[in-house]
Amino acid sequence: MKTIGIIGAGISGLASAKAFHERGYSVTVFEKSDAIGGVWDRNRFYLNVSTQTTKNEYAYSDFPMPSHYHEWPTGDQMNEYLNSYARHFGIDGLIQCNTAVTKMEYANGRWHLTTIRTPGNTTHVFSFDFIVISTGTFSNPYIPDFPGMEEYQAAGGQILHSSEVRHKGILEKKHVTVVGFAKSATDIATQAADLSSSCTLLFRKAQWKVPRFFASAVNLKYLLFSRFSEAFFLPYHKSGFQQFLHSIGQPLVWMQWRLIEQLLITQFRLKKCGLLPKHRIEDQISCSLGVAPEGFYKKVRTGKINTIQSEIDYFTSDGIVLKNGRKIQTDVVVFGTGFKQSLPYLNASQLEMIRNSNGQFNLYRNIINTRLPAIGFVGFNSSLFSTLTSEVAANWLAEYVSGHINLPRESVIKEELDLIEQWKIKKRPIATEFSGLCVAPFNFQHLDRLMQDMGLPVKVSKYWGYNFFKPINPKDYNKLLNRLRPPSHKATPGSSNTLSLQKEKTPIKSTLQEAEY
Repeated sequence: MKTIGIIGAGISGLASAKAFHERGYSVTVFEKSDAIGGVWDRNRFYLNVSTQTTKNEYAYSDFPMPSHYHEWPTGDQMNEYLNSYARHFGIDGLIQCNTAVTKMEYANGRWHLTTIRTPGNTTHVFSFDFIVISTGTFSNPYIPDFPGMEEYQAAGGQILHSSEVRHKGILEKKHVTVVGFAKSATDIATQAADLSSSCTLLFRKAQWKVPRFFASAVNLKYLLFSRFSEAFFLPYHKSGFQQFLHSIGQPLVWMQWRLIEQLLITQFRLKKCGLLPKHRIEDQISCSLGVAPEGFYKKVRTGKINTIQSEIDYFTSDGIVLKNGRKIQTDVVVFGTGFKQSLPYLNASQLEMIRNSNGQFNLYRNIINTRLPAIGFVGFNSSLFSTLTSEVAANWLAEYVSGHINLPRESVIKEELDLIEQWKIKKRPIATEFSGLCVAPFNFQHLDRLMQDMGLPVKVSKYWGYNFFKPINPKDYNKLLNRLRPPSHKATPGSSNTLSLQKEKTPIKSTLQEAEY
């Protein structure tokens, strides 16, 4: 029985623990926080956060979300769901919370991990045959540095990351400035508009956002999340239909995107808001695609949200000065500027093996690099359906460790990675975001590759139209992945693995007794 060490107990870490545990491996999961959940840990998400993806599309394949959940689940519901998933599949007892990995060394065919347990800061060393890194792309909150920050805070001003805005009191009756235009920034600005004395949204570039329902009627998943819609993007490897669309069918592609843009311009009244993006929507759609918060654009039009397109130059004792010379007096500055990825337990030479000169990750299938032995990465294939892509990647990695996946020759792997890198640079620059780890909008293409490597079908139905036009749905993949599971872990057709979540609201505290090596 091989021993598997997993770093991180968020969506991808839980999927990894389940995939290896159900195959009979000895699994230990290290989580530096005091509870599981990753970005859905109650100590990490902001006030009234919700998913950007509907509940059916954001669930694990064999664990549907409860019917009473919102169509776009809240942060509390996601936390509840992940805790229930861990309990149901018996992986909660494998998790050591409050345990941070500080160093990794490879010797004598095994990885030796040094950890620090809090409280107490006790140090322990563990040894494993294989390591799974599942910290994903949202590791550490990022706040840029500006002159005068210390002076501003000393005078009583607050500087926060969006993930720290956890209750209304932070915004109520304050002059609030929110920095950014991504999901967290516009979410918080929308809430601050109703709570604060004034709300200013400061951004460098207006971005396209999509509504939950196009024309107030059509769920966004029908227009953006199918094999048909994916074909309208230019991938590094084209299918037959994509070869047609991106050659003689190019006018159809152009018309489709201009139609969607016009729908958004009309529905959100973007020109009146002064928030009409200058770039094409197809050049932006990726993991950073934002769903517009309910009421955001209306609050911009009515002046409840004051939008300014500029950047901070420096802070003063009572506010900020912008690069356009304007000064804003503000009590609270909230940075919706995302996260920085951090792998502090890997040394410089190890990081050089898995990153190229541009800082992009060099991972075959976004999962492994053969130069770094006995390590896999799950959750480094970020998408708009990260639960599903992480789950399939976890199964791929478990099959690989089990000896059921044969890799191509090293030269073939390098050729493919080089092809992808050049495609990102020349054809699709947006694909370099998140250190090149976002597979969206080519979700199906990525999943198909992983499924084929595992010797599994890529389509759940024999009907072409069903496979081509139906939005992605994890439960379809349950039928396919079920072929890999041991008999005791196979889902019974027609059954639901969803547990009642009414009484399951206490964050998991690991009771696993650690072994010292």
